[in-house]
Amino acid sequence: MNQFTKMKLRLKRVFNGGFKSHHLYEGPYYGGKASYSYYVDNDNMRVFDGPFHLRLSTLNRYAKEVQSMARGSFIDGLKNGSWCYFYKSDRRRMKLNVEYVKGLIDGKLHFETFDSDNIKNVPKRTSLTFFVHHRRLVGEINGFLHGFRFHGLLDEDGRPHNLWSCNVFDEFNGEWRVVEEWYHGRQVKAERQMVTYGRNERVDSNMYHQLNELIDDINNVMLPIMQHGSLGGLANIPAV
Repeated sequence: MNQFTKMKLRLKRVFNGGFKSHHLYEGPYYGGKASYSYYVDNDNMRVFDGPFHLRLSTLNRYAKEVQSMARGSFIDGLKNGSWCYFYKSDRRRMKLNVEYVKGLIDGKLHFETFDSDNIKNVPKRTSLTFFVHHRRLVGEINGFLHGFRFHGLLDEDGRPHNLWSCNVFDEFNGEWRVVEEWYHGRQVKAERQMVTYGRNERVDSNMYHQLNELIDDINNVMLPIMQHGSLGGLANIPAV
């Protein structure tokens, strides 16, 4: 049973007996292929309503193939519920799972990316879980940041708060740890704890900058795969 047949069965369960007359489409869509459910409004315009699936294959500026995908559901033209985005190029692979509520990103968000190291050609993994309230990241952040274990906390306004930490290992310094202390967006201190040598060093804060770079990737690479039906991307993490 293919994806389109499964969609038909789902639509029979969801829409039979409803007030809107729904139609199914499967075919070309902005350079890719899509299958989706829609109804026609009073202005004779299609309104996405129900499951949606899009696949794209393009060439980047280096003539390398880039594959992308978006899958989720709409309610009255707005994204709603769980959406999955996927992006793959010759140097990078990214996956985003995100929750929408009537077009707004709201709920659990999980982002993964594998970047190939240009020197050693070893993929560096980022895998982070966030919680979002009306497009703003809040609460705990856990996972791996560029290959290393990371933990952080954001207050109810999305500002860095309390202790942030990242455990690091390299061949020259061995094991070490970056620790930042925040108070509602204001940095209290940032230091590198050299486990191997038994000393601490002051450093510049950069972990929230790295997270904002990931947010830029989500906003500028992942979400535009299927922009329609969204009321905006993620807000950046502010700090004083």
